[in-house]
Amino acid sequence: MYSFRKIAGSIVLALLLGVILLAFVLGDVAGVGSALRVASSDPVISRIGGWHLGPFTVGGTTIKGRELQSQFERELDQLNSRSSVRLTREQAIALGLSSRALRTLEQRILLDHAIADLGIVISDAQLQQVIAQTPAFQGIDGKFDPVQYRRILESVRISERQYIADLRRDTALSQILGITGGVSMPKVIRDALYRYRREQRIAEIVEVEAAKMADVPAPTAEQIKAYYDANMKRFDLPERRTLTYAALTPEDVAGEVQVGEDQLRSIYNDRKGEFDRPEKRDIDQFLVNDEAQAKKIVELVASGKTFEDAGKEAAGKDIIKLGSVVRRDLPEDLAKPAFDLKAPGLTQPVKTGLGWLVARVNKIEPGEAATFESVKARLEQEYRAQLAPDILAKRIGELEKALARSDDLDAAAQQLNITLRKAEDVDADGRGPDGKPLIEGPWAPDLLTAAFRLKQGEVSGVGETKAGHLYVARADKVTPSRTPTLDEAKDRVIAAWTAAERTKLALTRAKEIADRVNAVAELAQQARTVRSEVKTSKPVTRVDSDPATGLQGPLVAKLFELAPGKAAALPRNDGAVVLRLREIVAADPETSPTDADKLGKELDSAAANDLATQFVASLERRYGVQRDAGAFASLFRLEQ
Repeated sequence: MYSFRKIAGSIVLALLLGVILLAFVLGDVAGVGSALRVASSDPVISRIGGWHLGPFTVGGTTIKGRELQSQFERELDQLNSRSSVRLTREQAIALGLSSRALRTLEQRILLDHAIADLGIVISDAQLQQVIAQTPAFQGIDGKFDPVQYRRILESVRISERQYIADLRRDTALSQILGITGGVSMPKVIRDALYRYRREQRIAEIVEVEAAKMADVPAPTAEQIKAYYDANMKRFDLPERRTLTYAALTPEDVAGEVQVGEDQLRSIYNDRKGEFDRPEKRDIDQFLVNDEAQAKKIVELVASGKTFEDAGKEAAGKDIIKLGSVVRRDLPEDLAKPAFDLKAPGLTQPVKTGLGWLVARVNKIEPGEAATFESVKARLEQEYRAQLAPDILAKRIGELEKALARSDDLDAAAQQLNITLRKAEDVDADGRGPDGKPLIEGPWAPDLLTAAFRLKQGEVSGVGETKAGHLYVARADKVTPSRTPTLDEAKDRVIAAWTAAERTKLALTRAKEIADRVNAVAELAQQARTVRSEVKTSKPVTRVDSDPATGLQGPLVAKLFELAPGKAAALPRNDGAVVLRLREIVAADPETSPTDADKLGKELDSAAANDLATQFVASLERRYGVQRDAGAFASLFRLEQ
């Protein structure tokens, strides 16, 4: 301890510690700053603004790792909530969501700097007005609903403080863009784009199928050899393997789960409420402003008026149909009177947080309690499915230990009572020489990937799929991929040559038909010469398609190049197509003002986005953005 104090007290070490401390504070010293930053549990990922002192950057606004992680998780949650397919964290990183999250935070800071420099102030009153007028935050009465407001913010995982900050920034940005001259497209450009985008065309289509081109002669020996020589790799025989393997899913071992009737009865008693069918009631209601209107509705119904007419007469309101609901679907202040009624009928007026309610129960569907016998099979199945993964995980561990001792798959399978299967001459897709599947199952892709990495005689490790399935394989025989001789591949070569010749002939016939049609021949008559018929498409724009008639992709593009009545021939995988422009349906913004206005707003929005992008880019040049690529990569490093 004395020695350390003595050294630490020296002037040399004091200066050295000072340099290191300065490097830590100011950052970006080659080597030192980087090492300290990476070692930090919350590294600086990006710095906006600041001033430079030699190799150092001082001041500015920083984005740290934890803040970026939070933004990334929030954006991933929002993305998954809007899609039926849920992305994992690794998939989102691979798709660039982490970079987008960083860009979002950087743009916020850049805009905050610009707003402060321009002296733009957005008052709380302005923000309250914007929030109150946002349709998503309004209740069924069209007024701002604070409960709805908080529920939406919670669903997108954003705090009220953060939302208000973002809204203040967006409102200020709108003012900035407005100051720069607005983003409204000139009417002449909007109208021209409307005519271009909304123009529709109707096509007539004749399919010339290669399979119907029967007049292709048999190839000569010279033609067969020439085709084989030019396309030799097409006829390669894939690598094939003879595999011995085992594969188990939780369903395969579910029968090993032990469960008795007493256990099932205990589960039934704990979960009984899940299986009971709750009472349902079909309910309509009126939401009115005050008690007097609500009482008037009840009085009018009592005097013989219908519920619908009473609501219109007393309050000028339309009926709200809730449909068939259970008690838990309703707020308690409505659920109690509606479900306390012994028979269909009208409730008395009810005061709620949204106003006064009068409800009508149209129909009552009684509930039903589920018996143990009615749900016993389901409970047993669910219990087995719940514990089966544990049994399978145990089996994986046992198999790994057995193979580690002897690497003898047959002995290990016999010891653990696991059934082995065999597949002869299987390819990497699990198919036999005849193209039929030999290896199938949810584990098949993983098993085949592992099996085709093995040398002959090797046994794979015990694999586990993402779904928790077990697989293991042994490569008994490996037959490498090879190019067959012409004699071996002759039948396939002749079939491929014939198909190619038929496709060429189909295109030739299609071109002949198009030429005759352009010379004022009748299309239906020409279609009969190739045993086909004329299909008429629905009207399509440049970005539409009509799969029912085959009008899509290149055919749509070609259709918009043709003059009315003119035809063209286009190749297709199964032959060729004759395409004729039957009719042009012009678009007029004057006759469709609503649609034209909608497109105009889309164009204005696109222009505003472009302007905002350019504005942010100029801010980035003005204030400067420094990113630590190493720290960012460490934060979002994908697992190998």
